[in-house]
Amino acid sequence: MVQVIENRTALTVRLLSREVHPRLAGWDRVVTRVLAAGPVPGFADLLSRHVGERLELAVRGELLADARPGDTIRLRARVTGPGQVVAESGPEPGDSAVEPG
Repeated sequence: MVQVIENRTALTVRLLSREVHPRLAGWDRVVTRVLAAGPVPGFADLLSRHVGERLELAVRGELLADARPGDTIRLRARVTGPGQVVAESGPEPGDSAVEPG
């Protein structure tokens, strides 16, 4: 079993595709392109190295609202295991937003 250190990264991503997550009820599996990333104070930053790359992550569906491919999304996410990235499920005001593309 792999243990992941406590981590968070503030991400700005472009939504490429979105579908219902196959294992997490109420969540979507999204494929994104990472536009910008930065550390969250007090946490290890494990995702900034992905700027410019595609990144798949799980996001609670209601946080995405009517987001469509091409939209820009700001969120905070963490690595939960090998190849598993999950957005915060209950972000603080201002830590999550969808901007039309």
